[in-house]
Amino acid sequence: MKKIKENRNYAGIFICCAMAAVLIIFCLLVFGIWKEYKDAIINNQKKQMLLTTQSMGENLKVFIEGYQSDLSTIYDIMEENYKKTGTRDWSVISEYVSNHKRFVYDVIVEDTSGNLIKSMKGYGVEKTYSVTAISKSEQFLQCKLENGDLYLVLKRNLPDIGSISIVINERSYYKSLVSNIRLGTNGYVVIKDSKGIILAHPQEKQWGINVISGRKEMFPGVNLNSLEQMIDKQNRGEEGVSEYYSYWWVDPGVPEVKKISAYSPAHIGDGFLVVSAVIDYNDIYIPVATGFFKLGLVFFCAMAIVLGLVIYIGDLRVQKRKDTEEIAYLLELNKILEEIHQSEETIAHQQRLQIMGTMTGGIAHEFNNLLTPIMGYAELLMMDLPERSENYDNASEIYEASAKAKEIIQQISSLSRKNMETAFKNLHGEKVLKRAIKMVSSVCPTNIHLKEMITLQEECFLGNETQLNQVILNICVNAIHAIGHKEGAISISCQTVDREELAQYKLSTLPEGWDHYIRIDVEDDGGGMSDEVLKQIFDPFFTTKKNGKGTGLGLSLVEQIIHSHKGYVFAESTLGKGSIFHLYLPVNEQKEREDQIQLEAGGPVLRIMIVDDNPKVLRLLEKNFSRLNVPLISCMDFEEARRVLKEQGVDAVVTEQYVRGKSGVDFCMSLQGPYPGVIRILMADRVTKELVEAKKRRMIDEYIDKPVSDSSILKAVKNFKDLY
Repeated sequence: MKKIKENRNYAGIFICCAMAAVLIIFCLLVFGIWKEYKDAIINNQKKQMLLTTQSMGENLKVFIEGYQSDLSTIYDIMEENYKKTGTRDWSVISEYVSNHKRFVYDVIVEDTSGNLIKSMKGYGVEKTYSVTAISKSEQFLQCKLENGDLYLVLKRNLPDIGSISIVINERSYYKSLVSNIRLGTNGYVVIKDSKGIILAHPQEKQWGINVISGRKEMFPGVNLNSLEQMIDKQNRGEEGVSEYYSYWWVDPGVPEVKKISAYSPAHIGDGFLVVSAVIDYNDIYIPVATGFFKLGLVFFCAMAIVLGLVIYIGDLRVQKRKDTEEIAYLLELNKILEEIHQSEETIAHQQRLQIMGTMTGGIAHEFNNLLTPIMGYAELLMMDLPERSENYDNASEIYEASAKAKEIIQQISSLSRKNMETAFKNLHGEKVLKRAIKMVSSVCPTNIHLKEMITLQEECFLGNETQLNQVILNICVNAIHAIGHKEGAISISCQTVDREELAQYKLSTLPEGWDHYIRIDVEDDGGGMSDEVLKQIFDPFFTTKKNGKGTGLGLSLVEQIIHSHKGYVFAESTLGKGSIFHLYLPVNEQKEREDQIQLEAGGPVLRIMIVDDNPKVLRLLEKNFSRLNVPLISCMDFEEARRVLKEQGVDAVVTEQYVRGKSGVDFCMSLQGPYPGVIRILMADRVTKELVEAKKRRMIDEYIDKPVSDSSILKAVKNFKDLY
C-alpha cells in the first residue's frame, strides 16, 4: 500500500514537471509569435504611411505644375494683348483670381527691383521664409504679405516686366487637401522645404520656422538629437521611415513620445519639397498588444483546459476506466464529424451564393450596356414618328419591353450586391412595395397563395429600397416556413394611417415630426407562435428552427432596418391560427417627381464630356445631346480625356465606373486639383457602399445608375449645380 502511494507521489511530481515544461515552451512560443506579429503589423503600417506620403507628394507636384501652367497662360495672354494695344491690360489677372478663389489669394506683378506693380488685394511681399528653386526663372516660396499672413507663392521672373507670382492661400490648401488625412489619435502631415523650413503644419504658429532651430527657440531645453538625424536624411532628399523620440508640439506641456515618421521627397523641377507623415508609436503598439494579450489569454485558457483534460484522462486510466474513456472519445468524435459535415454544407452553400452573386453582377453590367442603346434609339424613333401610327406603336412596344428588362436587371443587381448602399432616397411607396411583392412571388412555392391589397395614392417615404426589399422578403420567408407543405396563404396589404394609431401599442411617447404613416401588414395562416416565443422573435440568434436550419438573425435585422427608417414593427400571433406583422414607415410629404430636365432658353450652354469604352453608348448619347443642342465630347479612355481637358474646358465629366480595367473613381480624384470647378459624375451598374463613401469624401460629385440617358445625365448635373 505504501509503495502504491509512493508511486502516485512520483507520478504527481512527474505530471507537475511536465506541466511546467509545457508552460515554459508555450510562453517561449507565445513570445516568438508576439514579436513576429508586432513587427509585421508595425512594418505594414509603415508601408501604408510611406505610400500615403508618396501619394501626397505626387498630388503636391501635380498641384504646383497646374499653377505653373496657369502662370504661362496668364503671361501669354498679357503679352498678346500688349503686342496688340501697346499697354498692359490687367483684366486677365482679375478674372483668374475670381475664378480660382478656392486656393488662389492673389496674383502679384513686381518690377525688376522688387517693387509692386499690380496686385488685386493691394499687398506686397513683406518677408520671405522659404525658397525652393524650380528652374532658373521659377521659384516656389513661402512669404508673409503686408497683411501679416503667410502664403505659398509660385514666382516666375520675366525679362521685360520683372516677375509675376500666384499667391496660394496656404490655410485653404492645408485644410482641403492635407488636414483631412487621419493618422492614429494625434498623427498629422507636415510639408517642409529642402532646408527644413516648415511650410504646412497643424499648428500654424510653426509655419515658416526651421524644424530644428525654430523649435529650439520655441521650446528651449528639449532634446532633438534623434529628430536632427531624421531631418538630415529628409534634407538630402531621401525616402524612408524612421522611429525617433520627439514631442507632441500641439499638446499642452509638449509631452515627449516615441514617434514613427514616413517621409518622401516631392520633386518640383530642380528642387524638392518633403512630405512627412507622423504618428504616435503607441497608436500602433497599444491596440496590437491589447489584442494579442486577449488572444494569448484565450490560448492560455485553452491550454489549461487541455492540460486539465490530460490529467483527468490519466487519472481515469489509473483507475482502469478504459470503457468510459472509449465511450467519451467516440461521442466526441461523432460530434466533430457532425460539425465537419455541417461546416462543409455551409461552405458549399456560401460558395454557390458567391458564384451566383458574381454571375448576376456580370449579367447586369452586360445587359445595361445593351439596354442603353435599345431604350435610347426606341425613344428617338418615338419622337420622330407620328403618334398612333403602326411604326410608333412598334417603337413604343420596344421601349416598354426594355424598360421592364431594366427593372428586372435592377432587382437582380440589388440581390447580388455585396455591400448595399446606405444612402436614403425619396421612394414611391406603391412602386417599392409592388417590386418587393414580385420578388416574394419568385420564391413562393405553389402550395401558398400570395395576396396583395395596396390602397396607396402618391405617398412617399425616405428610405433604402434594397433594405426594404430585404425586410419584406425576410418576413415572407418566415411565413413560408411557418405554413410548410400544407395549403396556405400570405396576404400583404398597405394603407396610410394617422400617427394616433400607434397609441394602441403603448409607446412611451408618440413620435413627432410625422403626421401620417404607411402601414404594411404581412399576414399568414401558418402554425403561429406562443406568447413566450413572440416575446423573443426580435432577439438576435433566437430561432425556433432545427439546428443548422436558421441563424436567428432575420427578424433582428428587420427590426434594425425599420428603426433606421424611423419606423416601427409589431407582431401578433395566435398558436395554430397564424401571425401578422405590422410595419409603420413615416410618410414624406414631398411627392416623388419624375419631371424631365428642360434646358432654359438663353441660359449658359453646358459642355459635357462622356468617357466610356462602349462605342454604341457614345453614339447614342451624341445623337441625344445634339438634339438638345448640348455640346458633347466623347472619349474612349482616360488618356484621351486628359488630353482633351488640357485643350478645352468642360462643365462636367461623366465616366463609366471602369474603363478598360481602370477605375473611374481614381480618374475623378485626379481631376480635383487641376480642374476644381468640373463636376465629376460616375455611371455605375450598381451602387455600392464604397461608391457612396467616395461621394461622401468628395472623390466624386455624383453617381447615376445604368442604363443612362441624356435626361438622367442632365438631371444629375442640374441637381449638383442647384445644391452648390
